[in-house]
Amino acid sequence: MSFVSFVSTAACQIYNNLNNLRSSRPVPQGAPPEVQEIVQRASLRYTDISDHLLTLFAEAVSVHPRLIVELGVRGGESTFAFERAARLSGAHVLSVDLEDCQVQSSYPKWTFVKQNDITFAGEFPEWCASHQLSPEIDVLFIDTSHLYEHTLEELRFWMPYLAARSKVILHDTNMKRVYRRADRSLGMGWDNDRGVIRALEETLGTKFNEAQDFVTVADGWLVRHWAHCNGLTVLERL
Repeated sequence: MSFVSFVSTAACQIYNNLNNLRSSRPVPQGAPPEVQEIVQRASLRYTDISDHLLTLFAEAVSVHPRLIVELGVRGGESTFAFERAARLSGAHVLSVDLEDCQVQSSYPKWTFVKQNDITFAGEFPEWCASHQLSPEIDVLFIDTSHLYEHTLEELRFWMPYLAARSKVILHDTNMKRVYRRADRSLGMGWDNDRGVIRALEETLGTKFNEAQDFVTVADGWLVRHWAHCNGLTVLERL
């Protein structure tokens, strides 16, 4: 970490502490164990995706998935949410990352593949056959390099495998050097030159204002976007 990044991170922490912005999140009354676990994790681990964990769970659950594909694992935050969604329908979760992330889940139907996700896309049908699965993705989650060219390739190579009723979820669609969570607390990010959202714009043939929440329709998809916490965008096939 550079000196400038260190000072900026420290400044964010001081701001958050002074304004008491690390408050706990309420658990909905009567919530099932899966929801309670996700809310607790989001409260204890303030990250660049913590605000969106419950949304990931809800979006996945809504399609009664059989197969969830997660591109990018890192600390396992999204994996945590998706495996709890998968429990409810007995779905398989496939996670792909260049780094070794095998310790991030103990869910029996979780498979981790340590490989470049573009390369693995060509092997995906064979992998599905070996696991007695149809090569149809119900939920595709993208959270990898955040770079334009790479994200564009991910969309091009993986979207043909989407099931008839499916969702694509992209994190980091509103990346800035400093991002704000829903409770107004701050975190340090980096400027990716609109890499993820720009790749999505090209894929759908439209333009978005990722600095604001929005709901729209583009190229046969219902598109919903949350601007906070580095941005989360959900595509639902119409």
